[in-house]
Amino acid sequence: MSNVESRIQQLVRRVRSIADAGLPEPIGAPGDDALGELEREVNHLIRASDARLQERLLFAVGPVVVFRWQNREGWPIEYVSPNVEQLTGYPLEDFASGRRPYASLIHETDLPQVFEEVTSNSKSGATWFVHQPYRILHADGRPLWIADYTVILRDEREVITHYFGYIMDITDQVEQMSRLRAQEQVIERMSSPVLQVGRGVLAVPVLGTLHGDRAARMTDDLLSAISRGGARTAILDLTGLLEIDTATIESLLRTSRAVGLLGCRCVLSGISPMVATLIVRLGLEAQSLTTVATLQDALELALRS
Repeated sequence: MSNVESRIQQLVRRVRSIADAGLPEPIGAPGDDALGELEREVNHLIRASDARLQERLLFAVGPVVVFRWQNREGWPIEYVSPNVEQLTGYPLEDFASGRRPYASLIHETDLPQVFEEVTSNSKSGATWFVHQPYRILHADGRPLWIADYTVILRDEREVITHYFGYIMDITDQVEQMSRLRAQEQVIERMSSPVLQVGRGVLAVPVLGTLHGDRAARMTDDLLSAISRGGARTAILDLTGLLEIDTATIESLLRTSRAVGLLGCRCVLSGISPMVATLIVRLGLEAQSLTTVATLQDALELALRS
């Protein structure tokens, strides 16, 4: 066998191996002739195939699943990484056969959101975008929260042909954030509880800061308690209020007026020099408020009445 024939056979074996998804060794010493140019190109193809193989191996296991969707109704799946079964519970064949388009995985409540995000980003000319977390349904019926990073693929006429996406299960993170928000709401309510401290007397120790939604919830809780129990006196104790500004004082005064409209007297205790200064700065008449130095003074006043 001649040297040229031997080199051609080596080339054939390597090209065939690449075609069969194998990874042959590069040709050791490409020649300087015309055949050597072909040998160098095959070596380049081997190295490029090696890089692509490493990428495929990276996504064959682990939490990130790679999808390539066609830009058609239901987003038919053209490619998905082998670890899709670990995430969805459905075998790879379900997707490779085309029996299960991507839209069929998405929770029906979240499908309009996903569709709108794909549509708006496609029209905007974006090359990639991040979805708001949404849910897919596992084969066993469990909803899974998904993070989805999508790349938009266009042809030479700028027509969208495919979407290429990386999705990952973030259910644990979403559920943890939900628990933290619930705990924060409980803590906020505990920081301004409505306490029954005597017959017909309620007290609200205002702790920490008092702004926006928390102030509104405190007022609603207090007014509801007054209506339920027919309280005659409501004490707002400001001893534990950490931050005092004009907005906070105005909020407390609105609460005081609302309490008065229910026929209940509102007493402010724990007034600090800073609070007194702000009240004067607002131009409020001192006689329009019932104020005492301490919570004990407020209780004694309420119980004497």
